Amino acid sequence: MVSIDFYGGVDEIGGNKILLTDTKSSIFLDFGMSFSRANQFFSEFLQPRKANGILDFIEFGLLPCIKGIYREDYLRHCGLPYEEEPSVEGVLISHAHMDHSAYIHHLREDIPIYVTQESYLILKALEETSRTPFTELIHLKKTFHFIPKKRNEGYKRLQGKPAQIKRDVKVIKPYKNFEIGNFKIKSVSVDHSLPGACGYIIESDDDTIIYTGDLRFHGRRPKTTKKFVKKAKRPIQQL
Repeated sequence: MVSIDFYGGVDEIGGNKILLTDTKSSIFLDFGMSFSRANQFFSEFLQPRKANGILDFIEFGLLPCIKGIYREDYLRHCGLPYEEEPSVEGVLISHAHMDHSAYIHHLREDIPIYVTQESYLILKALEETSRTPFTELIHLKKTFHFIPKKRNEGYKRLQGKPAQIKRDVKVIKPYKNFEIGNFKIKSVSVDHSLPGACGYIIESDDDTIIYTGDLRFHGRRPKTTKKFVKKAKRPIQQL
């Protein structure tokens, strides 16, 4: 039996962070920012402190306190334990709006992130053009790392390409089956206000979970959403 834990997206718009767990596997559905909760503590000119690593986000309840999912550089800087192996096997992103994807920045780089091609390109563009400090969505830049100086005594901050690590981003195709651990998954396109939005049909040994993400029936491509609803009525083996 699959357990479902909600760490955001309940009684609010966005902020989705939904953990699916069965006896063998764990995956997240989205990993987004809750604008309503973040706005309780921060504003345009008052943002979480990059120098404080992940602590501001944990302290104010913006991120769940879960072992094995966060990046090593932030945890070690804050004096928090770092697990050698990730505790989840993947994150399914429904679309690239920040209330569904922003907190990818805090995840460790060896947790696979599953996105459509369009969502990948949008996240990449956001990473390359944004001036805000928490937009490492496709790459992770090691922070708080120091290396010995070559010619003089002492240390210097690790910067540039040596500090950059590419995340394990997996581009998925609509209607193509794939597996994460014990879960059998299919992404299905839906209509939304930006390209690449999708829902997911997820099966385990005992259960079927339908995750809509954000969808609409009144946009430019209502047929895609209607097709998703139709697909969701049938077991994944028949899709």
